[in-house]
Amino acid sequence: MTTRVFLLHGYVEDSSIFNALVPLLPDADFIRIDFADEFAQWKPTGKINVERLANYLVEQYTITSNDVLIGHSMGGWVAIYVKQLTGSKTIQISSWTDQRKIRLPIHNLNVLRFLLFSGVTQSRRLTEYFHDKYPFPESAALHRSLMQGMRRMSRRYVYQQLQVLFAKASPLTVAPDLRIHTRRDSIIARPDEAFIEVPGDHFSLVFHPEKVAEAINF
Repeated sequence: MTTRVFLLHGYVEDSSIFNALVPLLPDADFIRIDFADEFAQWKPTGKINVERLANYLVEQYTITSNDVLIGHSMGGWVAIYVKQLTGSKTIQISSWTDQRKIRLPIHNLNVLRFLLFSGVTQSRRLTEYFHDKYPFPESAALHRSLMQGMRRMSRRYVYQQLQVLFAKASPLTVAPDLRIHTRRDSIIARPDEAFIEVPGDHFSLVFHPEKVAEAINF
């Protein structure tokens, strides 16, 4: 039986973030999760958090302990809550199990919501500021593309992602099976726990996919 491997992308990304990595991984039934499509189909009401999204994915795809999840950044955060529900194998790339590892000056959802719906978050001035401060030439073009793409996303979808990132959730009782990280990540601080170090920055899976793939077994 072919292993199902779910690919969960990060904040303001889409599943194409895995394009360079997938051909280097062992054979599997790869299932790409695009959160924009999932939220559009789910249409959640009220407050959401990572747990609600994980529950939705488990029910939508009948995820079990026989499945594998590979999550980049926010996707890894979602994946670990899927593991908490199902016991599935979880591999985090440039991700976290502690929200304090997210390197953003503001974590308060009320403030983030105000900035978003007042137009500040998606303004050209702010996105250009964040890009100008981005320190890694190797992935600078990708980072700019993501910032520009975020400006075109609906405010509703951006806020849904922000809730997944920052809304309170129940304490984790499980750990990922594998953490892959780089010490130069300017977006997510490296884990306190043991991890496989790879070269590059937050987008190591795009620019150093061979090294990331070396660490992964299903």
